[in-house]
Amino acid sequence: MNLTYRHILFFIPAWLGLCSAGAQNLVANASFEDVNICTEYKAPCTPSAWESVAPEALKLDYMYHHYKEGAGNNLLRLIHVSQNPLRNYAQTRLLCPLEKGRRYRVTLLGWQDGDVPPELDLCFDTTWLFRESAVILADVVPTLRLGPGNLVKTAGKKKVFTLQQEFVAAGHYGYVAFGTMRNATAAPQVIYNYIDSIAIEPVNGDGRLCAAAARTKDSLYNQHNRHSIPRRAFVEQESQRRRLEARYLRCITLEVKDHRIFTAAGRAEHPATAVRLDSIIKAYNPGTGMKVRITGHAFREGTFNYNKVVAETNARKIMETLIYMKGFSFEDFTVDSKGNNQPRYDTTTAEGREQNNFVELEFCMPLPEEETVSAPPPSRPDTLVVPDVLFRFNSSELNTALLKELDALVQQIPKDGVQLQLVGHTDDRGEAEYNAELSKRRALAVADYLKLKGKGGSIRHVSGEGENRPVASNNTSAGRQRNRRVEIIIYKGAE
Repeated sequence: MNLTYRHILFFIPAWLGLCSAGAQNLVANASFEDVNICTEYKAPCTPSAWESVAPEALKLDYMYHHYKEGAGNNLLRLIHVSQNPLRNYAQTRLLCPLEKGRRYRVTLLGWQDGDVPPELDLCFDTTWLFRESAVILADVVPTLRLGPGNLVKTAGKKKVFTLQQEFVAAGHYGYVAFGTMRNATAAPQVIYNYIDSIAIEPVNGDGRLCAAAARTKDSLYNQHNRHSIPRRAFVEQESQRRRLEARYLRCITLEVKDHRIFTAAGRAEHPATAVRLDSIIKAYNPGTGMKVRITGHAFREGTFNYNKVVAETNARKIMETLIYMKGFSFEDFTVDSKGNNQPRYDTTTAEGREQNNFVELEFCMPLPEEETVSAPPPSRPDTLVVPDVLFRFNSSELNTALLKELDALVQQIPKDGVQLQLVGHTDDRGEAEYNAELSKRRALAVADYLKLKGKGGSIRHVSGEGENRPVASNNTSAGRQRNRRVEIIIYKGAE
C-alpha cells in the first residue's frame, strides 16, 4: 500500500486520538473553544457549558487569543486582584460527579498579567454557586489552590504556564467553580488571570466516562440564557421577572429618589417625575391586572448587606405609600433590592455615588386584546463571506494579489459596538479531518489579518466547521467553490 500525503494527514490525528484515549477529562468544553450564542442578546457571551457565578452583576469575560502554545484560541479572563472587591468566577457542571475517596488530578493552562503563573482557587460542590453581587467569595472555602508552587511546564515566548495538582475527593461533588476566593491585598491596578484550558481527571482512570456524560454535555450546551441567574437557582425571583417581561404587557419605568416623591418638597424637586407618576396612578384600576415591580438601589458607605437593607427599606416605603394612600393592593407588587451591586452612574465621584441611591418603579398593564402582537422573529446577524479565491490553492495562506478585495470586506465591519465570530468552511472533497483542520486554519488567517487592521478586539470566537455546513451542492464545481469560504459573523452590541 502506498501512503500518500493525504493518508498521512488522516492517520496522524487518528493515532493521536488513540494515544490520548486514556484521558478522562470530566470538564466539558475544557479549552472554551465552543461558543454559546445567548438567546437574550443573539451574540456570543460565554463558552458553552460555562456560566458566571454572578451573571447579572458581572459577565464571564470570554476572549480570543492567537498564542500557539495554548490549548486552543479562546480563553477566560478572571479578575485576580484590584483596588475594589470586584471578582468574576467561572463554573460548570462536571460530566461525571467525583467519587468520594478517589484521587483526581487538576491540570490548568494559563498565565497572569506580567507573564507569571496564574493563581486560582477551586471549589467543588453539589450544585451551582450563584451570587447576586460580583464580589470576593469570602464565605466559600476552596477545595484546593493552584499557584506557582504547582508549576510543571512553561512554554513559548508569551509564557503559557501549566499547573498541576492532585487531590482526594471529599464528597460526590458534581460542580466546580474557580477564581480568586481569597482576600487579596490592594493592588494599584486590576490584575487578571487568563485561563486557556482546565482538565479534571481521575488518577489511573480507564479512559471511560460515566454513562450519563453525553446527556450531561447536551444539557449544558443547550442552555442559552447566561446573563441572568437561572430559574433553577432562584425559582420565584425568576418567575416574577419573566411574568413582568411577558409580551402582552405594556410597561412604564420610572426612577424616583425615595418615598418623598409623594410629599410637596419631593414633587417640587422632581416635578416631571411627579407628573408622570400622577398619570400612572390615575390609570390604576384593580380590575386591569396592573402589576408593579419596585427595585431599590443604594450606594452608601458600608457593606453590600447594609446597602441591600437600605435599598429594600426605601422600596417598601414606596410600596406602603401606594397601598395605604393610593388604593393599590399588596398583590399588585413585587419588591426587590439590588443594594450596591448594579450601579448605573459614575461611582468615582460624590455626585455619581449619590445618583446611585434611587428606587426603580415598573408599572405593567395588559395590552388591549386588539393590540396584542406576537413576538417578532429574531433578527439574523450580518455575515460577510471571504471566498475561496482569496486564499492560495488548498492552503490557509491569503492570496496577496487579492488583498484589496479582502480590505473591501473589512471596511464593511462597523468600527465600534460589535462582536465578531469567524467560521471556516470547505467542500466535501478529501478527508473530513483534513477539511476541518484547513477550515480552522483559514479562519485563523482571517483573524490575524483583522488584527492587523485594528479589528482584533472585536473577535470573540474562531472555529472551523470543515465540510459540515455547505451552502450549495458539492456535486458541481461552482457549488464546491461557494462552500469553500470563511464567514465573518457580525453581532451588534457590546454584549
